[in-house]
Amino acid sequence: MAAKFPDSFIADALERSLKNSKDLKAVNSVVVATARSLANRLDYLFANDFVTSSGKFDNVTVPTFLKYLQALGLTLDMTESRAKPAAKADGGPVKQVQNDFEKYIKKFG
Repeated sequence: MAAKFPDSFIADALERSLKNSKDLKAVNSVVVATARSLANRLDYLFANDFVTSSGKFDNVTVPTFLKYLQALGLTLDMTESRAKPAAKADGGPVKQVQNDFEKYIKKFG
């Protein structure tokens, strides 16, 4: 039986995915918080034809959000088998996003 996917806001769908994810730990909290923020922004943009409050078209938030989903393991990579990949020694994509976020915070406060 196929899973049912209700028509919902992106933020709500993200929460459902986070709830059903078994691999997330406390170390992922900064990535989860940023993904939540991006999901809320996407809900706003979707309601406004992807035009920001300053009148500019936003073509950055969607790919950024997808990168965060990928870092959290919430996307499917259709080029590989559905078997769970082995964990990388360097911490994998979640660690990379966390490192990037820490660099951003140091640079821009």
